[in-house]
Parts: sequence; structure tokens; C-alpha cells
Amino acid sequence: MIGTPRRAIAIPIIVGLIAAYLLPLLWMVLTAFKSDLQSRAEPNAVFFAPTLDTLADIIGVGWGAILTSVQIATSVTVLVIVLAVPMAYSVSVQVIRVWAVISAGVIGALLVLQMVPQPMAVIPLYGILAEWRLVNSIVGVILADVALFTPFAVLLLRPFALAVPASLYEAASLDGASRFRAFRSVALPLMGNGIATIAAMVFILAWGEFIYATTLITNQNSLPVSGLLAQQTSLYSVSWNRLMGLALITSLPLLVVFLIAKRRLVEGLSAGAIK
Repeated sequence: MIGTPRRAIAIPIIVGLIAAYLLPLLWMVLTAFKSDLQSRAEPNAVFFAPTLDTLADIIGVGWGAILTSVQIATSVTVLVIVLAVPMAYSVSVQVIRVWAVISAGVIGALLVLQMVPQPMAVIPLYGILAEWRLVNSIVGVILADVALFTPFAVLLLRPFALAVPASLYEAASLDGASRFRAFRSVALPLMGNGIATIAAMVFILAWGEFIYATTLITNQNSLPVSGLLAQQTSLYSVSWNRLMGLALITSLPLLVVFLIAKRRLVEGLSAGAIK
């Protein structure tokens, strides 16, 4: 009985939040199946004659952008994990007191890097990549995204590294294991949920990254999906059906990643919340 008033308040709030998330998605799906004429004449119509022409056209036009985004997001995820996992381990395991001071300085530097707005880094980054002749190439975008997401990944992985009991490292040391062997055999398996969580998050962020992708790639035919989405709007009009169709199609890889990593994501985020 005590929880009845709270439940009466909570249920409308929950229903409102679900509606706030689902209604835009429903509008996106419905608009994706409209023709140009239908999307302009009846943009909010729920009942209409659906057509697959828009989606078929979008798949033909956007297939190259989807492949580009897959290459960028996959490469960025792999490189960020390869760099961030040992870095998070190194700033978490205190070997000597001096290293504790160094680790604190590294963590402070990572926090400062996260505070720098991304647009401020575009111009100097563009100059560096231009000297390396990596402008207008996927490699340049990958390097820029790796630099962007690595500090973020290290900060989020550090609690998982700190959660590994020190007694396990001591037992590994008594068995003659080196630091690298302890990292590989002890830390990595216990950080598995955190690594999977951060990998999924980095993939999603890299998939939708816009500023570096549209600045460092000047060839309009080589843009990833974030740039192709922006091309669907102009100063005078917006092709809503094409925009929503492209958004629907390019959301499918993210849905697949989420479904594959769903259990790990829930476990990792729950574990990270209490560490």
C-alpha cells in the first residue's frame, strides 16, 4: 500500500519517457517508407501507401558511405582498445610510490584533454595530417578518432583495472609471472566486461562522429554516413524521406552491435557504476 502512490506517479513518467523515445523512431520508420510527394504533402500521415523506392535508392547511393563507416568505426575501436587497455592497467597498478604520482599526472592530463572542445582541435589536427598527406583519406580520420576516443576509453577502463584484487597479482608474482604475464593472464580476463562495454561505446561514437569525418574528408563521394546524412539537407529544402531512410538503414549496424554486446553492456555498465 505504501508503494501505491509512488507507483501511480512513476507509471505515467515511465510511459511518457517511452513515448518520447519511441514516437520519433516511429516517425522515422514511417517517413522512410514514403515517396517524395507523400513526405511533402502529408509529412505526419500515419496511414499511407508505403513504397520501397526511397530505401532502394538510398541503399544504392549510401552503400559506399556505409562501408566507409564500417572501416572507420572498426579500425578506431580496435586501435583504441589496443592502446587504452594497457594504459588503463598501467595507471591503476601502483608498483612504486613515484609511479603513483606519475599516474595521477597522466589521469589529470586525460581529464584536461576531455575538456578541450573537439572543434578547437580541428585546425591544428588538419595541419598535422596535411603534412603527413593524410587529409582526404580514411587513415587520417581513423588517427583523429583514435586520438579523440583513447583518453575517454582509458578513464572508463581504469575502474575495471582497479577492481582486480591485488592479491591475484601477488599470487602471480609468487608463481614467477612477469608484469606482462600478470597483465595478460590476470587483468585481461577480469576486465573483459569493461573492455566489451567500452569497445561497443567507441564503435557507436566512431560510427556517428561528424566533425573530423566531414572536415578531413573533402571528397563528397568518400564521406561516411554522418556526412551523407548531412547532405540530405540544404538551405532551401530537406528531403525528409531520404533523410529518414538513410537514418534507418545506417542505424541497423548499431542495432546489431548492441544486440551482440547487450549482455556485456548491461553487466559492464552495472559493474562500472558501483566501482
